[in-house]
Amino acid sequence: MIKKSYRIDLKPEQELLFIPIGDIHFDTDECDRERLERFVKWCVKQEKQGKVVRLLGCGDYLEGMSPSNRPRFADMYDTTKKSFDTIMLQELQNFAKVMEPIQHCFLGLLTGHHTHTFTSDKRAGKGWGGRTSDQWLAKQFGCDSLSDGDRMAVLLARLKFPHNQHLDVLAMHGSGGSQTPGGRVMKRIKLAEIAPTAHIVISGHDNAKLAYPRSGLDFEHGAIKRYVIGSGSFQRGYLEGQSGFAEEMGLVPADLGVTIISIQIEQRQSKWRVDYHASV
Repeated sequence: MIKKSYRIDLKPEQELLFIPIGDIHFDTDECDRERLERFVKWCVKQEKQGKVVRLLGCGDYLEGMSPSNRPRFADMYDTTKKSFDTIMLQELQNFAKVMEPIQHCFLGLLTGHHTHTFTSDKRAGKGWGGRTSDQWLAKQFGCDSLSDGDRMAVLLARLKFPHNQHLDVLAMHGSGGSQTPGGRVMKRIKLAEIAPTAHIVISGHDNAKLAYPRSGLDFEHGAIKRYVIGSGSFQRGYLEGQSGFAEEMGLVPADLGVTIISIQIEQRQSKWRVDYHASV
């Protein structure tokens, strides 16, 4: 588990757009690059309007090796591995260029199932042999690398605001597939038990874009609002004229894009509070 605190200096009634983003698979035919580019432009527009935009990467930014493929990759010839290094570095640079206008918005990058471990320093640069593509992206973005090498990690983060206000966030890439709306929600309800006091619980992997409230009662604060969040995806499942993984497996299509969490600090009855809402 990784614990982080992030200070975000919000002015009263200023809006923070906290957006988890993952399952992009940028270097595949399935990636909806036009949608991704529109999202980047939209974030830039929100900042120009005075809003604060903060992004949390939820993994699978590119189509690196999955855990099941890495043992086979380890057995390949060194020359083949170097070729993979070259291809991945080029795709990473292409992805970083698209994301350049909003790189400063990222708090950190979680690692998903798909990542690439560079085999030598000759392609990615000195000191990058044995490090991952997600770590390379975090370095380019100037944000935290939220992983244990190529292993997925759970993030427990506190978003700290003025007037001693905060929101606690549990986030992970996620695992397993759910094919019904109820299954996708219940999977995240189960994950929420890892950190029962977290206000926002985020996971991806199944490409679900969702926000479901799971509020409860607290002795001191009265009602406490909580959300479970599906971080969405930019990976198209069904493409005309060609078949892919989703079609071969008969998976249910998911709405593309992101889930947006709108956060403000406000004063009610002389007490400061955090007001937040999630939308898809």
